[in-house]
Amino acid sequence: MKITSIEAFPIRLPVRRDFKWAGLREDLGGFVVVRLETEGGVIGWGEATPLPDWGGAAGRRGGETQATVCAMVRDVLAPVVVGLDVSDVNAARLAMDRAAIGNSYAKLSIDIALHDAWGKVLGQPVYRLLGGKVRDSVQFAHMVGLMGHAEAMDEALGALADGCTALQIKGGVDAERDIDLVRALRREAGDGVFLRLDANQGYRTARNAIDILARLRDAGADGCEQPGANMSSMAAITARGSLPVMADESCWDAVDAMDVVANGAADWISIYLAKAGGFVGARKVSAIAETMNIPCDVNGSIESGIGNAANLHFVLSQPCVTLPNVIPVNAPAGSHPCAYAGNYYKDDIITEAMTVRDGHIFVSEAPGLGIEIDEDKLATYRQDQG
Repeated sequence: MKITSIEAFPIRLPVRRDFKWAGLREDLGGFVVVRLETEGGVIGWGEATPLPDWGGAAGRRGGETQATVCAMVRDVLAPVVVGLDVSDVNAARLAMDRAAIGNSYAKLSIDIALHDAWGKVLGQPVYRLLGGKVRDSVQFAHMVGLMGHAEAMDEALGALADGCTALQIKGGVDAERDIDLVRALRREAGDGVFLRLDANQGYRTARNAIDILARLRDAGADGCEQPGANMSSMAAITARGSLPVMADESCWDAVDAMDVVANGAADWISIYLAKAGGFVGARKVSAIAETMNIPCDVNGSIESGIGNAANLHFVLSQPCVTLPNVIPVNAPAGSHPCAYAGNYYKDDIITEAMTVRDGHIFVSEAPGLGIEIDEDKLATYRQDQG
């Protein structure tokens, strides 16, 4: 079926509480939704969660905004994708790459919508388009944002009480706070909870980070995400081996993944569909990681139900994604299964809450992304209305 139209528009969801990380100044909750339609009337939904103040290590990737994503989709990317068959996901990515350098979030939004529509045309869930299941559910980690010690403890312990089995602790601003918080959480949580400190490049240099990681290890951390601010510092930190090091800002796409491997710059890789521009690019990162025996997680910028459904299908299908994934549990108002764990927004545009059990999210077998969109909610939260 040929693609007949692609529309992009901004929405904003209300947050449960303020979530921040090192370097982030933008508020969470802003999204771009893409609605793709085929000649047979099949609708595919896509999403981007752009942030202007987040990008690659050492300034190698530029931030995007809701306005830039909408403009790029409307003026540059949609014109080269409309008219293609909905199954031509590789051709669509090639066309978008020829039309625009970078703009991975804008490309992501169309890529997700293509896969959703393609799955609906075939009557198959997206994970089958990606090679089928290698696991039956997705272990998720709750993100504890940059906040004071008491608040962070309440947030983390609340998530654990909900049945969550993994935590990502945002840090990188005050190393002493990070170490004290990890130590306290390990004491309260015991050995069965996975604890990862995410510095978001905040420890900067290898000389500084190597000492901090040794102390984080002694405090009970299981790993540290992006402690260094560039590839050389990440390589030096990883070489010391105090804790497993995860590359996030240092690894956006397949070229970055090869650089990480060549430089020995991480033990783990955090794959974002957004960083890689969608399923097509993310599968290349995953293939490199799998070939080189590098464990991965799937992470993002706390997506709404559309973007996170895409995350879930990707995790189900990728053998290398063996670490807990920092992704939300999406649910409409009044139906969230958790008070804290995976609970970032007061409402969502999907009609049904995601299914959670024992710290894992279970994915619908319905065609495409397996979600239904509440059109009334979409209209309520849409931001480009006069």
